[in-house]
Formats: sequence, structure tokens, C-alpha cells
Amino acid sequence: MIPILQHCFIPLILLLNCLSATAVPLAPLKRNGQTNEVAVAAATPEMIEQEYLRVAKKCEFTIAYALPEGVMGDVLSQEEAKKYLPFFFASIDIFPPWFLQQTKLNKVVLCRNLRLRGIRAGGVASSTGIIALDVPVHSAVIYHELFHIADKQRNNPEWNKLNSKQFVYGGNVFNPAAKEMDRSDTKKMEKAKGDAAIRKDFVSEYAMTSEMEDRAETFAFMVTDSRQFAKLASDSPVLKRKAEKVKEILRDFSPGMNKDFWSFIANSDDETRMKDLVTRAALNAQRIKEKKAVIRSGYLK
Repeated sequence: MIPILQHCFIPLILLLNCLSATAVPLAPLKRNGQTNEVAVAAATPEMIEQEYLRVAKKCEFTIAYALPEGVMGDVLSQEEAKKYLPFFFASIDIFPPWFLQQTKLNKVVLCRNLRLRGIRAGGVASSTGIIALDVPVHSAVIYHELFHIADKQRNNPEWNKLNSKQFVYGGNVFNPAAKEMDRSDTKKMEKAKGDAAIRKDFVSEYAMTSEMEDRAETFAFMVTDSRQFAKLASDSPVLKRKAEKVKEILRDFSPGMNKDFWSFIANSDDETRMKDLVTRAALNAQRIKEKKAVIRSGYLK
């Protein structure tokens, strides 16, 4: 889970509203550094909706309109959700379908004023595979919550060893420290927050609250802004080792999260991912139309 405006170091990218009254122009379809020019009619909002519904079916999850128990918020109607769903699907389009299947992602709920334990949140991931997202949706929050679902370890000794011996996680408003901190731990935590040498080992202040949030924040930053993350990691051996550990966790979880995935991420951003979705929506719509025409002609039954 992630609180509102807690990504101190991540520049959140504005939502691209592609469901306008006019058609969306096409762009080259890019995958793993290769570009394929697609010459088809511009995608309409209806084409885009059919495309993301197809993706949801393939990845075995649904768009839901009820929040999990304990989570509060104003759930968007089906019509309201259409404004934000293209951006959500463009964001998850980077993942192999089997990765999303293996996460056991069950439902995605979009809402306003999302709250957990009475506190505003940008996103919440439940143990039952439900992700609730506050709108407008941000890709960093989507990746953060998806990692929570894939990250099965609540206590990873190897991860904790990556941090400085002078550091201790402090807990947060959603998940207070599991045990009462003794005086030495409290002093260590407060000192670490003001120590620039230690702070550079974390992508955000929220990452300093627990090891689970640290991993989720690290992954979200690696995917959302890979170039900026590389710069930060070049100045922090600890952060560089954390990135390798995140890759290892994901590779063990799903073989598809391999070097090809990270190679694609290095050349991708929110804008190109949206263009990919729009392009594929138009292409698939044209293929379906052509297939129906062939069937009607009696050539194919």
C-alpha cells in the first residue's frame, strides 16, 4: 500500500486521457527495441475499450466495483472508470501475461478518496489479489501495488543485510513496526533520516518505513524512471544491490521477468506504453473486422 503524495523522489507523470471525442492517431509499435510501422485507421475509444477487456481476460482478472473489506473509498461507476482504465492497462502492458496470472491478481478497483484505516492512500493491495487505486491513476503506484502481490516474503534477512548497520526501518501509518522499538533503535532511525549517506540508499522516504515498502518502492522507481534510477544507483552501491535483489525476486517468481524485460523497460516510458496500447487496439480491431468480412464472404467458416 502507498500513501498519497509519498513518492518524494519520483516525478509522477500526468494521466493521459485518450478517451476523447476524437480518434487517437497511431504511432509505431515498439517491442524490445524493434519498431513496426502500423498502417491502420485511428483507434477509437470503443476499440481501446475492447482491447483492454481482452487483456484483462487473457491475464485472468476483472475490473470490479466493490472494495475489499477494511478499505474505504468512493468506487467509480463503470462509465467513470473508462476515463482511467486505458492508462492502467497501458501501464501493465509491459508485463508478460503469465506474470500477471502468477501474481493471482484477481480484481482491480478504481475509486476516489481511497482510505485504509481512515488514512488517505494512493493504492492498496489485499492478500486476496485485489488492487484498489485512487484516481487519477499513476503508474508508479500501479507497479508498487503489483510488486506487493508478487512479493511473498514478509521478512527477508538477505534484504535487511543490504542496508547500513546504522539503519533500522521505522514502520508507517498503515503498518506500524511489528515490535516496539527500544531506545537504541529509535535513535538509530531518527539519525538515519538525517544522514544523507544513508538516505541515498532509498528511492523515497516511504521506502525507509519497512522492508516490504522498500522493495515495492525500489521496483516502482526502476520501472517508472529507469534512467533516473540508474543515476541514483551509480552513487549508491546499496541501491544497486537492491535493484539486483528485486530482479532476482521477480525472476524466481516468474521466469518471464528476465533480462529481456529489463531491456524493454530501459527504452520505455508512460507515453510510449500508451501509444503501444492504442496502436494494438486499432490493429486488432482491423483484424477482427477483416476476419468477419472473410467469414461473411463464405470463404472461411
